[in-house]
Amino acid sequence: MPPRPDPTTSKVNCSRPLRPLRVLLVALASLAWLAGTAQRHYSSFDTLDVRHDRSKPTPMRWQAAMSHALTCMYAGRRAEQREAALLALDLANELKTDSCLAGAYAYMAYACSESLPGQRLELLYKGLEHAERNGNADQIGWVEKEIGLVVKQMGQHREAIDWMKRAEPKLIDIGELNRTACHMSESYIALAMLDSALFCAQKSNVITTPAFDPYGYTRSQLVLGKAYAARGETALAELFFKKAISVCDSLDLGRVLPAALVGLGRVRFATHDANGAIAVARRALDVAQRTESLPASIEATDLLEKAYHAAGKPDSAYLILKLHATLQDSLVNADALSQMENMRFSQQLKEKEEEQARIEAQQERSRNIQFGIIALIVITLGIFLLVFSRTAVVGAKAIKNLSLIALLLFFEFINLLVHPVLGEITHHSPLLMLLCMAAIAGLLIPLHHRMEKLITNMLVSKNNRVRLEAARRTIEELEARPNESKAS
Repeated sequence: MPPRPDPTTSKVNCSRPLRPLRVLLVALASLAWLAGTAQRHYSSFDTLDVRHDRSKPTPMRWQAAMSHALTCMYAGRRAEQREAALLALDLANELKTDSCLAGAYAYMAYACSESLPGQRLELLYKGLEHAERNGNADQIGWVEKEIGLVVKQMGQHREAIDWMKRAEPKLIDIGELNRTACHMSESYIALAMLDSALFCAQKSNVITTPAFDPYGYTRSQLVLGKAYAARGETALAELFFKKAISVCDSLDLGRVLPAALVGLGRVRFATHDANGAIAVARRALDVAQRTESLPASIEATDLLEKAYHAAGKPDSAYLILKLHATLQDSLVNADALSQMENMRFSQQLKEKEEEQARIEAQQERSRNIQFGIIALIVITLGIFLLVFSRTAVVGAKAIKNLSLIALLLFFEFINLLVHPVLGEITHHSPLLMLLCMAAIAGLLIPLHHRMEKLITNMLVSKNNRVRLEAARRTIEELEARPNESKAS
């Protein structure tokens, strides 16, 4: 499971100001929800539809959407998973916390098909950027592990191992350590580095009971079976495959069961037990078809075809070979359909990002307008204070410079106000927008000259008056001095 967000960094989105007591109650409710979900080591369906309930705090809705998206992924409910992941991203943008955004982008990558690794990596890199900005080492390690997983699925096993090694020291969650070691073991098997594969498989065996993390426990047993099978230690491999199958049967884990059955069938085929391999492979095919897992079905039919030939049953082998070809064609068609779904999903994601960029641009524009108003007020007040001051003597050059700054600020302020309207009218044509702004500047410049002339005349008359008053006081002081000297 991915790291839980820090609830102290989350914000509660409210449409009206809340009184302190109500704020405290909402915060306690959010913390209680997050604490409860953090104690579970696997996700659950949002059967209460908390994620869509606007009366609930936003952190609670975000957590419910994330949990629901992950559960839908394990259950193979792809469309519902994508809907929940998109909602989680919307809520994360509303919360504006890097921890929530990192998790949301990673879950968006989960929702993408494995046939589009480039898009998955792009989303994960965005998640990694937010995780690094957040500074939570555990979350950074989790996203790095997910990047390594996508790289592994692309067949770049050495690079995948590098990402996993980079992530492993940062991870705290025992489930994530389990999954990281499992992926590293499988990559080492693909590279024929069997000692390292066994070492990582043994490191993955950190979940001691299936009740704690059913998927992680069975995954570890499966990887141990694969590592021993690759080393030719068939007895130990069969033992671990059987343990994985037993737990999957008892807990109805359809995701791991076909792979464990195929692994057991291959072990029996390697020990020249063709009939035993056929029995296990037929069950693997049934489970794979029931769970609609085409890759697992193809692996099972491949094993069945070889086992039937070894058992001297060419007719059955031929029938299975035809089924194998049909399944491969279905996989190609499924990939094409997946591409179409991913295109739709990509468009939805693009629209979400454009909407978020539009909101941020509007907020930035609003801030700039406020700053422009403040600057204009300050400059204007400064000019009028200098003009109407009774004692200050200021040159016309200073007023000219200040008025020029005020003109530029006023022009920028008008530009911020009318730019969206001009963009709609001119369809963002650079030439037309330039002509419009030039026309506005042409209207402002004569107005500026008149205002500058008026203020300068007022300033000159005020300066003359101040100088005359100063001269009069000086003359009065000089006239008073002879009288003082005569009296002395």
